[in-house]
Amino acid sequence: MNRLFITLSLAAGALLQTLLPPWGAFGQLELPILTGLIICIALHTDRARMLYAAVLAGLLRDAFCPAPLGLSIPFFLVLAMSVHWIRDEIFGDMPATYAVLGAVAAVFETFYCAVIFSLSGLRPVPLGLLALRLAGGLMAGIVIVPLVSLMVLHLRHSTVHNRRRLI
Repeated sequence: MNRLFITLSLAAGALLQTLLPPWGAFGQLELPILTGLIICIALHTDRARMLYAAVLAGLLRDAFCPAPLGLSIPFFLVLAMSVHWIRDEIFGDMPATYAVLGAVAAVFETFYCAVIFSLSGLRPVPLGLLALRLAGGLMAGIVIVPLVSLMVLHLRHSTVHNRRRLI
């Protein structure tokens, strides 16, 4: 994946994540679209582009939500580096891989945001609401992350030009 494709994918993902209504049944939980993009990018690109994507995803997520700018960057960096680190040990093209990684990442994202917001005093999260959001993050990660990743891989595959010529 080149930087232009990564940038456009993350910008579209941030816009989509912002425009889609939050999941009201699970405490106004946002769908983990940027998380799915980072998992897909970390599995299918080199380290420099992966780090670029993680920082850009953190900036875009914070730019479109009421959180202070830069708050999401550590989460996306840790997520991208962790997935990139284990990418040779897992099957990167299987939907089950994306479902498991998405579930784990969405739960950690929800927990990370709750802890950071509570510690900074921005938005304290009661324990019951946190449990509801963690359950919603688990389900959203299982469903949304594989869909996002497979769409990005299909889009990447369809945009790659075939360099062979028929004579």
